[in-house]
Amino acid sequence: MRHLNFVWIFFTGLAQISSAQQALTDSVHRLPIVEILDNRQPASNPGLYQLHFSSSSSGRSAQSLADVLSRNTASFIRQYSPGTLASPSIRGTGAAHTALVWNGLNLQSSMNGQLDLSLIPSLLFDQFSLQMGAGSASWGTGAIGGTIFLESDLSQPHLRIIQNTGSWGFRQSAIDIGYSHGGVAIRTRLFQTVATNDFRFHNTALYGAPLQRQINAMQKMHGWMQDVYLKTGTYSRLQLSVWGQSAVRHIPPIATIPMANAYQEDVSWRNSVVWKRTTNSWDFTSRAAFLQEQIQFVDTLSQLNARNTANSYIGEAEAGKNFLSGNLRIQTGANATVSQAKSPGYGNGWKRQERLAIFASLRARIFKNRVESLLQVRQEWFNGKAAPFIPSLSASYVLTKKLRLRGQLSRTFRLPTLNDLFWQPGGNPELQPEQGLSMEAGLHYALHWRHIQLNLRSGVFSSRIKNWILWMPSSSFWKPENVHQVFSRGEEVACDFSWKINKSSGFDMASALQFVNVSPENVAATSSVKQGRQLVYVPHLTWNGRAAFHHQHTDVEITSTYTGIRYTTSDNSTSLPAFLLFNASVSQEILLMRHQATAFIQVSNLFNVNYQAIAWRPMPLRSVMAGISFAFQPKP
Repeated sequence: MRHLNFVWIFFTGLAQISSAQQALTDSVHRLPIVEILDNRQPASNPGLYQLHFSSSSSGRSAQSLADVLSRNTASFIRQYSPGTLASPSIRGTGAAHTALVWNGLNLQSSMNGQLDLSLIPSLLFDQFSLQMGAGSASWGTGAIGGTIFLESDLSQPHLRIIQNTGSWGFRQSAIDIGYSHGGVAIRTRLFQTVATNDFRFHNTALYGAPLQRQINAMQKMHGWMQDVYLKTGTYSRLQLSVWGQSAVRHIPPIATIPMANAYQEDVSWRNSVVWKRTTNSWDFTSRAAFLQEQIQFVDTLSQLNARNTANSYIGEAEAGKNFLSGNLRIQTGANATVSQAKSPGYGNGWKRQERLAIFASLRARIFKNRVESLLQVRQEWFNGKAAPFIPSLSASYVLTKKLRLRGQLSRTFRLPTLNDLFWQPGGNPELQPEQGLSMEAGLHYALHWRHIQLNLRSGVFSSRIKNWILWMPSSSFWKPENVHQVFSRGEEVACDFSWKINKSSGFDMASALQFVNVSPENVAATSSVKQGRQLVYVPHLTWNGRAAFHHQHTDVEITSTYTGIRYTTSDNSTSLPAFLLFNASVSQEILLMRHQATAFIQVSNLFNVNYQAIAWRPMPLRSVMAGISFAFQPKP
């Protein structure tokens, strides 16, 4: 506990320093009405590849974050079935290797190290960012494969009403209200989603692959997000956020055993307070958060009723200072996180983890801004024991006006989760933390000629991770083990093309290809994993493409994704076949004075492909979704 006492003293000291800061009128930055209160935004790392996509695009308001990522990136999303567990695999890593950042906070679960992406509706956020590559120096344990950022805009007053409907009994209603005036901004979002998910599929587990209907797959979900932004002084501001959500999901059976009567209820509360003060010399940011997850799993067939509860308390403070007209920036901070969880799988009582972290960074722009570099360091302590020291060096270099070189060299680490350590049976309190070295480099070519823009990107990456934590089957149950070393490497190629035909028409096209090879090395003879073989459910090849045509207020879009074979056994003797999916959508915007209405229709799995992302977990054939939203703008 002495580490935590140090952190709270550090927070208090920062508050006293900031309150004592005397800022003269001619030496301060005037603050905008609303500013995102996060010093470590995704665009801040010059050496990493980043993707940005808006939730307001055609049909995306009706999608979950899992759908948005699977249709717009080359990353593989392990989805068991619509509405059920969906987890990311970025560059061949596992779900626990991806950080999910909201209001500057990493939301990864202390119990299993991940967050179910199917439970995050895209309509709660305005934009998502995916930063590929190691982020351990920024976000701590688990940020090895990539980082997903959830972003909202509080600056625009509005009233938006959304109603979506679709196949398999899908119904979604939402309201989004935003108010902004002077130094105050308030935004409230409410939603409700219901789906029976009784889709049709060809059951390949039976002779002749007969057409069947999914059973026990109903889903009900509702949630609320409240943001309040206050300008608390000439140079300071405060943001309070509450995100509450509840979901009841029936768990469908696997194709080989068409019998199920299980369901799961997920209830979560995420509360955060962020305060920031900015002067010409320094900026100070402090955060406090309380995160709670409750999961109840009920299966009447096996007479199982298990309730799991996890609470996390987070406190963080950081300070930054600019030098040389902003070309040099130093930033430092500390984070204290206390997590506790209670589960029948842990036995009696609460299990507890305490983490303390200190971090610092140095950013520099030199050679007339042709070179931007970022040096980061981070040290964490886990229940009083030091975790691996994490340095990271990122840089980008402008070779010519059209060509830029980027790269990063970083150490990575991940601490065992509570499930890894304490789950009964199987948990192993002697597990060692993962640690490794990640490297990547890439080129970015940008051409802007008249009404045409072309961006070409290519890159290579590699990562060697020691003590990779992997759950493997034993004689009667699954258990985690440390794989001595896992070598992940691959390459990415992407192309973005846009052509503004005239003032009211345009054409956009994007494509991304990723090749990944992830294999264990120096495997012990007693291990159940096989040396040199691709890890299970990691496709070698993934691809996604998008083409869109815009004319006045009409948008037409076609997206496609290819997922290569996934091995289902560690010796790579069995696999799931590759699949190629196409989706199409049309949206129409109607202007009504200052207000607007937007209607869309979307067809998923256009060519009725029968496929599985996970073995014996059916996925739907062709489906249709339609929706309409009304946006009312107040008088200026």
